[in-house]
Amino acid sequence: MPILHANGIDLYYESQGDGPAVVLVHGFGDSAELWRAQVEAFRDRYQVVTLDMRGHARSAAPADLGLYTQDGVVEDVRAVMDAAGVERAVVGGHSLGGYTSLRFYQRYPDRVRGLILSDTGPGYRKMRGAAGWTSNNEVLAAKIEARWPEGDFDAREARMGRHGGDAPIRHTARGLAGVYRGVMRMPPMVECSEVAAPAIVLVGEEDAPFRGPSEYMVAKLPDGRGPVVVAGASHWSNFDDPDAWNAAVGEFLASLPE
Repeated sequence: MPILHANGIDLYYESQGDGPAVVLVHGFGDSAELWRAQVEAFRDRYQVVTLDMRGHARSAAPADLGLYTQDGVVEDVRAVMDAAGVERAVVGGHSLGGYTSLRFYQRYPDRVRGLILSDTGPGYRKMRGAAGWTSNNEVLAAKIEARWPEGDFDAREARMGRHGGDAPIRHTARGLAGVYRGVMRMPPMVECSEVAAPAIVLVGEEDAPFRGPSEYMVAKLPDGRGPVVVAGASHWSNFDDPDAWNAAVGEFLASLPE
């Protein structure tokens, strides 16, 4: 699968199928393999584009902390869309990837037909909340560095994230620590009331931290649908019950105008 050099780093991405484009962005600790069941379900009628976020798996994990920013990840999504020949797409993601999708819409609204927001939130309105989140992420970054001082590790053996298929997935402590300290630092609130694109919100029944944010987003989004609560699912609702998740998203995709 292609490796794209863009924004100063190498990015791994995949593009499968033909039709209207759907771009899916994974969350922290995951990879493009999070979406394996979605790729298999939708590639017969959509062009499904996935990527490994910078600092993760098969994409680069640079040493320079300055290369780990949320703006940089948004530009990575743009670069992958350009490389895959996608001008306009339904853009969606899980957790950090869902927040990135909202931020992508802020910067490139004309390139977004719709949004898929899965087990995610819109960021923090108050500085105190963002600062507490950032402080906790610093602790988690240090724990990752201490646990894997040699650098890289098998993501499945470490039970880090969720990965379908059987492609080897290895993360680096440096990359994940950089994402914690940079990409996830002080996430500002995305004003959902200003999002004109249609959006579907999904959340796992057992994903307690994101049930409230999911309800908030649906209430604020002008064309927000859901939240679709995936019964018995955890924070990774698309992975835990792909049939239920795919059915809801498939109905949403089919409802969008060309």
